[in-house]
Amino acid sequence: MESKMPHIRIIEPSEKSADLDNDNDNQKAKLRFAVPSAPTKGLGRRSRHVTFSSTPAVNRSRMNLGNPSHRMGPLGGRRKVILAPGHSAMDWERIKKNKNLRNIDPSEFPMRITKARLQQHHSRRDCWVSLNGKVFDITNYLDFHPGGRDLLVENAGKDATLIFQKYHPWVNYERILDACFIGFLV
Repeated sequence: MESKMPHIRIIEPSEKSADLDNDNDNQKAKLRFAVPSAPTKGLGRRSRHVTFSSTPAVNRSRMNLGNPSHRMGPLGGRRKVILAPGHSAMDWERIKKNKNLRNIDPSEFPMRITKARLQQHHSRRDCWVSLNGKVFDITNYLDFHPGGRDLLVENAGKDATLIFQKYHPWVNYERILDACFIGFLV
């Protein structure tokens, strides 16, 4: 049976590398690179070789790797929880395409929402947040949030822009929550 996995080899910097100082800290934090080796017969024309980027040294003493429900991020501030079956990102995409998640009268869409009205929706059963002036009813999304529902409920009824940008500056919330968008904060 032919292997369809690309072959890789590990390249480590030499002790004489000009890029590394000779102190102990830098010797411990050497970077390793995985690069593709020469193509192997039998992989076919469609085979692709994968290149892995360099990996910085990680201080594993700060991480609780044995507990998958709690993992600290690179800055030590993020955590993830174990989601119930059927609550993955792919499940969320499927659900939001097949269900009306706005929980508002379609004739009122998009709503003009005051800060006072936003503050009225601050519970697990009725959870609205504002992000960059847009208001989302995230009640149905709570169980799909990788960081857990409690973090979202703590910010329910509020403008959560700053806290969102602190932990998720790379996340496209408009794409994830598009089906939850209900209006604009005025």
